[in-house]
Amino acid sequence: MKRFLTLFIALAVAISAHANNFEASSSEKGTVKPKREYRYGKKGYFGNASFTFTDFGAFLDGEGWLIDKPHYGVDVINGYSFNPYLDLGVGLGAHFQPSKDKTEQYIMMPLYIYFRYNILDRKVSPYLAMKAGWAGVVYREKSGDYVGKFNQWGGSTYTNLEAGAMVRLKGSKSLNVGVGMPWYFIPLLATGISVNVGFTW
Repeated sequence: MKRFLTLFIALAVAISAHANNFEASSSEKGTVKPKREYRYGKKGYFGNASFTFTDFGAFLDGEGWLIDKPHYGVDVINGYSFNPYLDLGVGLGAHFQPSKDKTEQYIMMPLYIYFRYNILDRKVSPYLAMKAGWAGVVYREKSGDYVGKFNQWGGSTYTNLEAGAMVRLKGSKSLNVGVGMPWYFIPLLATGISVNVGFTW
């Protein structure tokens, strides 16, 4: 997994570096090439807020799936856009996951590095994104009429690979819709298919 993530980042950065043609001087003629003009996006701060719906989320152990209900979450990301192609930031989320037998309820709170590569400098562009970090896990027990407090804690590594499309609006604003696959290791495996709808400003 680590080798795959490293290769994913290196490939996207290499593509972006190739696409981003900065000012350069010609040693033979002594001239300066004009700075590339982009159609959309700008260098600088960006913020993103998104809603995530995940189905088939499950903890997997020797007995099978322990969670098989849909769960929901919100994420907020703050970061820097290097050009219309490359975004890098830090995100924080809160994802609520009810359990299969409703004897426990979970809230995942991932804190992660966010990377997104927008393939085209166009109004509509496909993109590839990755989230990688750590997720705090808080949960409570339920038994009959008894409902405990969210006072039990744990932790997990967290990764989410996503592909989708974005529609650029006025200025640096845009809408994005993507499909991803989140992975938690706590140390049991938790995964699923997620649909993400977000707004960037």
